[in-house]
Amino acid sequence: MAPISPEDEHQARELLQSLSQLKEKAELLSEHVENRKAALEEEIEESLHEAIANARDSLERVYENIEPKLENTIREKLDEIKKQMDIWKADARRIVQQEIDSKSDDMGQILLDGLEARIQERTENFTRHMQTQLEEQVEEVTGSRVRALKEELGRAIETGRGLTLTALGIAVLALVVAVVAMFI
Repeated sequence: MAPISPEDEHQARELLQSLSQLKEKAELLSEHVENRKAALEEEIEESLHEAIANARDSLERVYENIEPKLENTIREKLDEIKKQMDIWKADARRIVQQEIDSKSDDMGQILLDGLEARIQERTENFTRHMQTQLEEQVEEVTGSRVRALKEELGRAIETGRGLTLTALGIAVLALVVAVVAMFI
């Protein structure tokens, strides 16, 4: 590192002193600006409050002077608007009624077709449901009766077998007696 000359050192000190003075002045200026800014903000706020109060007073005076005139004008305009609206309503009702009259047959047919299809669908569903339930009930009733008849028939067959065997036995015995009686 090169040695610093006394002249460079003197210049550096003067520069440092100038910077220090500039810094102090900048701080003072910044403080002054902040103070001035705060004072201006207060002045602006006071002016705004005063202007708002004046405007409110002016509006109240204007409203007091205009209110009766304005009310009459508004009432007249509202009456005109009401009359026009009544006319528009009557026209709209007439147009709607004409449209309804012209479209009612078509709409009725569309509704009938839709209802007819829906009724047909519901009827078919109900018929299928009832048929299924009847089949189940018939199967339950006939199934139990068929079982009862099978049991009865089985007993009758057993009884008939017994009787048949007895009759066959008697017939064989009668045949044996007849054959023996023929030979005796």
